[in-house]
Amino acid sequence: MTGPQTTCPIAASLELLGEKWTLLILRDIHRGICRFSDLEESLGCPRSVLSARLRKLVEHDILRAEPYREPGRRQRHAYTLSTKGRDLVLVLAALQQWGLKHLPDVAPIAPEPVHLGCGSPIEARLSCRQGHHVDAEDVGLPKWS
Repeated sequence: MTGPQTTCPIAASLELLGEKWTLLILRDIHRGICRFSDLEESLGCPRSVLSARLRKLVEHDILRAEPYREPGRRQRHAYTLSTKGRDLVLVLAALQQWGLKHLPDVAPIAPEPVHLGCGSPIEARLSCRQGHHVDAEDVGLPKWS
């Protein structure tokens, strides 16, 4: 990445996560779909693309590749979220919440994300370090150089 967006965390995040399929791969792995063949079936993603995205996510420590071997088969990998990957679950929940609110063709068929502790739907919200609720009009995004 070069130019004025080099130090912008949004640009840097999109450089890593903005390719088609990447966030859907993370969604499915969080939901427990961890093996290549299962991801391929769930996503309908081309094998070469899936392989490249998984490799990139492992290289950037967003996923961990855990080796396993089924009897009579070669070693393969199951994928799990690293600490950095688990931090992205909140981003996925916020994107899902936005989609449910603003994409009416999706909303009727998509279940809401829920709190696993009590089963209640979750709501992605921002707060400042003082604990105040922050709405979009209260957010100041600095200019990055």
